[in-house]
Amino acid sequence: MSTPQPIIVSQGDAAGAGWFAFKEIIASPKKYLKPTGVDASLLHRLVVVGDLFDSEKAFVEKYFHTVAYSTKADTLDAHLADKKIKKPLFLKIHESKNLEPGKGNSLVALRSYHAFQKAMKLFQAHAQSSLVTLPVSKELIMKAGVDFTGHTEELARAFGVKVFMCMYHRRFSVIPLTNHIPLGQVSRKLYEISLGDLAAALRQFSALFSNKKKIAWCGVNPHCGENGRIGNEEEFVKRAIEDFAKKGIAIDGPISADAVFTKRVLADYALVLANYHDQGLIPFKALAGMAGVNTTLGLPRLRVSPDHGTAFSQTATKRVDVTGVLASLRFAAGYAQKWQQASQQQ
Repeated sequence: MSTPQPIIVSQGDAAGAGWFAFKEIIASPKKYLKPTGVDASLLHRLVVVGDLFDSEKAFVEKYFHTVAYSTKADTLDAHLADKKIKKPLFLKIHESKNLEPGKGNSLVALRSYHAFQKAMKLFQAHAQSSLVTLPVSKELIMKAGVDFTGHTEELARAFGVKVFMCMYHRRFSVIPLTNHIPLGQVSRKLYEISLGDLAAALRQFSALFSNKKKIAWCGVNPHCGENGRIGNEEEFVKRAIEDFAKKGIAIDGPISADAVFTKRVLADYALVLANYHDQGLIPFKALAGMAGVNTTLGLPRLRVSPDHGTAFSQTATKRVDVTGVLASLRFAAGYAQKWQQASQQQ
C-alpha cells in the first residue's frame, strides 16, 4: 500500500471555532464521517501542526499520535506508513499554558501564527501534501506585533506565485479580484490585475471542476455604471473580457451585481468574478451558508480553509457549527491529487 497523501492542518487559533470544530469531528468520527468515499481514509491522512496546551493534553493524547515537529517530508511519510500508528498525527511545536475556548488573546494568536508558518514549511517540503488552514484572528496577531495580512497573501509570497482567492461551493463559486483593501482603493487596484495570471487561474478552475457552465463578471458600480453616468470602471471590465475572448476564455459581463446573484441568473454560471471582497463574499455566504470553502487558485498544491473566522463568542458557548471545517477536510481529501494535475497543465 502506498503512503497516504498527508492533509496538513494548521491548528489556527486554539481558542477559536475552527479548532473547536476540528476536535468535535476527531472525537466523534462516526457522527460526522461516512464509512465510504473520501471520509473512509480521512483520519489516517490528517497531520496537525500546532502547540500542545496544558488544558488539552488529555484530549490530544487520546485522539492523536504525538511526535515532535519536523519539516522533513520523508520523516512524515514514515509516520504515515507505520501501520502501528492508528491515530491522526499531531506534530508538536511547543508546550503552552492553558487556554480558555472563546477567549481570544494576543499570546494564543501569536502561537497560531507560528503554527501556520510551521505548517506552511511542511506543506512546501512535501510535494504530495494539501493544507487546511483553520481560522486565526488577524487583529490579534497584529496586536502581537506581526504584520500579517492573511493566509492567502503569505502563501503567495512563500511560493513566489500570483494567486486568487476562490470561494468554492458545488453550486457556484466566487473569485474576489481584490481582497482585504479599503473600498476606496478598489478602482485603482483593478487596473493592477495581471490578466495573464487571472487567465491561468480560470483555466485551473475549469480543469479542477470540469466546468461546463459559464463565467460571469460583475459590474463595478451599481447598474454597471449606467453607461458612465455614475462611473467608468466598467470599461476595464469590458476590455478585459475582450482580451480573455482572444485567449479562448468566454466570460459574460459586465453584469450588474444585484442581478447576477439572483437564483434565475446564477443558475447559468459556475463562477462569478467579483471586483471587491464584499461584492462577492456577502452573497456567497448568504447563499452557500457554512458549506462553502476558501481555496487559493495559483498555488501548485491545494490549500483550503473554512469560510468563517474564529467566532470566539460562539466558541465560548459551545455553539460551533462543524460544517465549514468538515467541508474543508473533505475538499482537501477529494481534490488534492486533481489540484496538482490541473496545476501542471498550466
